[in-house]
Amino acid sequence: MTDALSPGAAARLLGVAPTTLRSWDRRYGIGPRERSPGGHRRYSPADIARLRELCRLVGEGVPSAEAARRIDSATRTATVPEPRAASPGGPVSLSTVAVPAREQEHTPTLQGVARAAMRMDSDLVEHLLQAAVERNGTVATWEDLAMPLLYGMGRRWEDTQRYVEVEHLLSWSVSSVLRRVPAPPSAPGPHVRPVVLACVPHEMHSLPVEALAASLREAGLAHRVLGPCTPTDATVRTVARIGPRAVVLWCHTSGEHDAETLMATARATVRAPERTALYTAGPGWRDAGDALRFADGHLGSLAEGVRMLSG
Repeated sequence: MTDALSPGAAARLLGVAPTTLRSWDRRYGIGPRERSPGGHRRYSPADIARLRELCRLVGEGVPSAEAARRIDSATRTATVPEPRAASPGGPVSLSTVAVPAREQEHTPTLQGVARAAMRMDSDLVEHLLQAAVERNGTVATWEDLAMPLLYGMGRRWEDTQRYVEVEHLLSWSVSSVLRRVPAPPSAPGPHVRPVVLACVPHEMHSLPVEALAASLREAGLAHRVLGPCTPTDATVRTVARIGPRAVVLWCHTSGEHDAETLMATARATVRAPERTALYTAGPGWRDAGDALRFADGHLGSLAEGVRMLSG
């Protein structure tokens, strides 16, 4: 059994404690079906697949006993596909686990995604967020799941100086899901004037810009993303080159030259051959003072941003 894992290796792969695996095996019979020649427990890829499905259900808020019952029922009526593993301890994709149709209707919960993130299970985090996007859309997933989770992890780090690795994993998972949001079949062609999304020069916190980009793509609205720490000259040149119908300047934390960036961008929009609106977004603009009069408005939320940019 070259693909079999020891209890410790299985626990590390799944992101749970070895005692949890023993408890699931003792209480619900969801455990290894094989033993080594010496009588030690060994987890096959099929065992890992069942346990990953148990982790997924528990992460979505299903009680452990009920989750185990469902897995046992599914196992009796259908064979759980055995995932291919390149080497012992290799990652098991959630896509290889047979999920009953009734389970696909279960709505991911904030608590479930948080539990998966704390276990460092990025596959499950992305699976749950992807399901939320498909069910509720990008705006609702960002505002009801991703943003509260990121805020909560940030506060936890501030309070304890721990779990920064969880925050980084969660940010990467959210970004990965946002990048996969598809455009509708009727997406606009390259001739349509886009919306330009840019951060101010010092701003590295660009995940909300990715959320706005994904929401615009989902709505079929053309856009161009310049990303974090965009130099002011780069934003100005972009306005001159492509004549966008709107520019959004994102600022999460206020900086010394934010007002200058705003005014320089405003001058570029005035010189554009066609009307180009200019919007600010993010809490960092609170200290911009009189410079805000150069903008056409402030996008206070993702939903508001999509609504205003759709007009």
